[in-house]
Amino acid sequence: MILHITNDYAGSTVYKNLISNLDEHGIEQIVYTPVKSESSIGGNLIELKEKNSKIIYSNILNMHVDRVLFNMKINKIYKDIQSKVDFSKIKNIHAHTWFSDGAVALKLHKKYNITYMIAVRGSDLNQFWKLPHLKKQGLEILKNASKIVLITPTYQKRLLNLNKVKILGEDIKSKTVVIPNGLDPYWLAHVKPKNLDCGQPVKLLYIGVFSEAKNVLNLLKAVEELVKQGVDCQLDLVGGGGPLEKQILNFIENKSYFKFHGKVYDKLKLENFFQKSSIYVMTSIRETFGLVYGEALSQGIPVIYSQNEGIDGVFKDKIGVAVNPRSIPSIVEGIKKVIDSYDQFDYEPKKIVKKLDWNKIALKYVNVYNGIESNRNN
Repeated sequence: MILHITNDYAGSTVYKNLISNLDEHGIEQIVYTPVKSESSIGGNLIELKEKNSKIIYSNILNMHVDRVLFNMKINKIYKDIQSKVDFSKIKNIHAHTWFSDGAVALKLHKKYNITYMIAVRGSDLNQFWKLPHLKKQGLEILKNASKIVLITPTYQKRLLNLNKVKILGEDIKSKTVVIPNGLDPYWLAHVKPKNLDCGQPVKLLYIGVFSEAKNVLNLLKAVEELVKQGVDCQLDLVGGGGPLEKQILNFIENKSYFKFHGKVYDKLKLENFFQKSSIYVMTSIRETFGLVYGEALSQGIPVIYSQNEGIDGVFKDKIGVAVNPRSIPSIVEGIKKVIDSYDQFDYEPKKIVKKLDWNKIALKYVNVYNGIESNRNN
């Protein structure tokens, strides 16, 4: 039996797709997810085929206090999970973040001597690791983990290049494995051939929330600069919400080269947006993977993405251009580079989506689980 500890199961389809595909491969699982509000209970609920598997939602987190008092939150989860899970049946713990989930897994490992593995995500490297009072705890989590999953090769390099992690030596490196996130099955079933013509005007597309992490304002300023330089282009913005929505809507008001479409969830409508676009642009400051990049690539359009974030390093194929998200000139030059050499982006969408098939990704996790089990028995 695998115990998943994930703070964000209700809020992300990534976990839902992984759990359901592991279920298809006959893995017995308990998914434990602490939530901050009753409205999150039942989020991404799926019916699992394995009879002993279940998803446990526990409304124990506080929206404000638990964001600040990290170890109080960990102790609260640690106490609660033991009241809801029979640990005599658990063979391995899969903690889906290094810090928030991994800290709970470490405490359970010490008490029950159960092996655990962790995943390292954007919030771990970009936020938690930067907190001095959590570094010692973070290193202890790494040292005691049986396996460390990185979502991208770039994140693997970033983790192993941290000075305090380097000191731990080859033991940490040998425990790391890169396993990407997968695409929703819809996009695997609706792959389009590579777009060969950039078109005029150049249709740029952004899909996502209007948050600081997504760096939308810098993207808008880059597009405005392109227009000033005489580049005939238009940016379609799909999504919105978030703390910067008002500021962004004010910025694009009365500018014909920006078009705001609001939130769109229907996949057929999203597919139509991709098909009408030349380039997908998302220059996030923080991005663990960015599944929407994969969606764009499945629809045959190249992407502008951020250096050392998101999908940077995931594909060997020429899929687009990586830019410095904090530099407007870098974003401008990246978009111009894609426009000027549009026919040279020669990746095969079918080949791309094969790497992002959740069924195959789940098999990689099964192999990791089996490897941990084998090492424990030796």
